[in-house]
Amino acid sequence: MAATKRLGGQYSSNLHPQCTHLVAQISFQIWQSILSTDYRFSGHKFEHALKHGPRNGLFVVTLGWFVDSVRRSVRLNESLYSIKGLEENDRPLENLNQLVGFSDSKNFCVPTVTQGEKLSTWQSNLELCENHCNKHIRPSLLGESMYIDSNISLDLQRKVADAAVEAGATLLDHWFVGCNVTYVVCEGASIQKYIGQASHLVTPVWVLKTAKDQNVQRLVHLSADHARQISAILENAQHDPPVHGRLVDHPTFGDSFNSIKTKGSLEERLHVIDSAKLGVRMRRTRHMQSCQKPLHPITPNTLLDSVCWSISDPSSTACVYMESSPISDINEQQTSIFFDARGDGKDPEAAFDNFTRPLRESEKQEVVFRNHFLTILFPIDRFGEIGPSSRTFFSNRGFSCVQLLDHIYAFYQENMSTDEIDMAIHTDSRHADKLRSIYAKEESLERGYVPFKRIDFMGSRRSFEMLKRVTGDNNSNVYELLVKA
Repeated sequence: MAATKRLGGQYSSNLHPQCTHLVAQISFQIWQSILSTDYRFSGHKFEHALKHGPRNGLFVVTLGWFVDSVRRSVRLNESLYSIKGLEENDRPLENLNQLVGFSDSKNFCVPTVTQGEKLSTWQSNLELCENHCNKHIRPSLLGESMYIDSNISLDLQRKVADAAVEAGATLLDHWFVGCNVTYVVCEGASIQKYIGQASHLVTPVWVLKTAKDQNVQRLVHLSADHARQISAILENAQHDPPVHGRLVDHPTFGDSFNSIKTKGSLEERLHVIDSAKLGVRMRRTRHMQSCQKPLHPITPNTLLDSVCWSISDPSSTACVYMESSPISDINEQQTSIFFDARGDGKDPEAAFDNFTRPLRESEKQEVVFRNHFLTILFPIDRFGEIGPSSRTFFSNRGFSCVQLLDHIYAFYQENMSTDEIDMAIHTDSRHADKLRSIYAKEESLERGYVPFKRIDFMGSRRSFEMLKRVTGDNNSNVYELLVKA
């Protein structure tokens, strides 16, 4: 019964109209069939099954049918194992148990044959069945294509290629992004090159075992976006090593942008240079392999245009606009927001929260800009009298949503640079008045910088709209930050 359930079938200790197979001595169900067993090999019930079963879809077979089917992982022809009558093989009914007895030979499904007895039809049927199965077993990888990564040793490549061809697969000499290949054979660090780009990544051991067992081994599937996230994590872990032998510390928000940074030793700088060269070579290799992918791909026109956020708050407070509500719901919301006739003191912004929701973790980590360089033009003042200040960022794995928000938040939490202050003191706003007051204090002179954060000079202009690509080339990496009051 346990084997029946393991193979996906149903077991019944009683013979009923839903049974499809009646097995002598013991019964299981395979191939979505219901098997039954009957310990009594005489009487009206058994005779009725032998006589009328075949016409009603019931196969009366010996135990050898099930055992051989399981051994070969294929449903064998029941006619080779069927019990067509009580007189079959000139054996009386009371000796029918001997027909399913086990011998000591390797072919344990062959019934025991007494000495001097001629070869029974049971053994002949088994030999016919073996020949039938050997001719009709379908190769496990028939019709599939396979590419073997070049980083695998030559000896192992030959073994994998021989096993794949024997299993019916077709070998490809080249691979590129978008290549319609079924399996990519790789191992070790080479996985990073293919994950998220190929459907099935397998190891050489997987191919060898599949060919040996003549059965496709188990595969673990991932969605394409999840695979790309894993690829980004692996790439980050490999190509973004700790700078100067330690983790990179984020600059303190109170420090001036143009403050002098601590310079490392010559050895540390050489380590940084080696890491940068390695990243360049890896990106160059990916561009050459993906021949259909342009060297400078088209960049999105806008980024994060569905994010609702204030640049003065941490990225954890960012929300996303939900899909449009029905017209009736919108009218009802607008009525409650703008026509609060009762004057119950409810916050109008609370009703607006119904149209937004917090960013999910998957949305925060989603890579929204895949280029390695990104330049952002940051507005500096409330009324736009001063032109934007630019800053360029680099990331080997592209930029996720939360990365961009963190960069924006960190920029406005820094103190204004010397050049920005020299221009800002000439602008006309109450924020400029405050800046001029702090600029003229002796305390600022003693510190060597003016402790005035950029976000304070923005005034009420803090509502994030989007990052919009500047006009010009459609593969530009320069984006303007749009914020409104």
